Amino acid sequence: MTFSSDAIVLKITKTGESDRLLTLLTRDRGIMKAFAKAADRPKNKLHMSTNLFCYGRFTFYEGVKSTKVEECDLNETFYNLQSDIGKLALAQYFNELMIETAPVETDANEYLRLLLNTLYFLANDKKNPRFLKSLFEMRLSSMIGYMPSLVGCKECGEFETDPMFFNTESGELFCNFCKGTGTKMFSLDTVTSMRHIVFSDFEKLYSLSADEKTLDSLETVTEKYLLNAIKRNFRTLDFYKTIK
Repeated sequence: MTFSSDAIVLKITKTGESDRLLTLLTRDRGIMKAFAKAADRPKNKLHMSTNLFCYGRFTFYEGVKSTKVEECDLNETFYNLQSDIGKLALAQYFNELMIETAPVETDANEYLRLLLNTLYFLANDKKNPRFLKSLFEMRLSSMIGYMPSLVGCKECGEFETDPMFFNTESGELFCNFCKGTGTKMFSLDTVTSMRHIVFSDFEKLYSLSADEKTLDSLETVTEKYLLNAIKRNFRTLDFYKTIK
């Protein structure tokens, strides 16, 4: 059976002499794997369109034992990511997060949209990479069922005090008077940024800006919260931290 879907290449594994096994995020079927026959050869028609971060309209042939890429109408390569090792490492971390959390064999339009837009802003220097990392982590946490409770204080319902306290294990927010247990103090600016990331319509998601002090705490809380939720670490994140 042949089918087509918009997709982006998240990971490449070389097999045999010149074949590639692709891990892709597809709009219609989520995470899937497909072979690209002889794609590692420079003259092969699939060579350019099956590189890391390539996005386009892929046509697949689904066999009994495996799925193969038949062709690809390439739309975007995110080539600028290759020019900066920090950007490249961060983008690979985003890819690894998608492999870990995006659905399989079902619609994944929301996940693909988040990844494509974040890579666009990263590749083209449209937003601070640290902000994009926090945005991606916190929004993804909400998408996979771990939306933090940010409406108000867990105990008294107070909407805002400065500072506020957040528990990166439970995702619960507390005011300056209740504080809670196992929490860490964050400025109101940080909490406001978290609320924007979690609650904004997608069209307004990237409109937020934050100063360096806010980014420092925001980056800490979003990373810890996501990693606590999915209970694993990522080699790509470790590498990004060594070079950023």
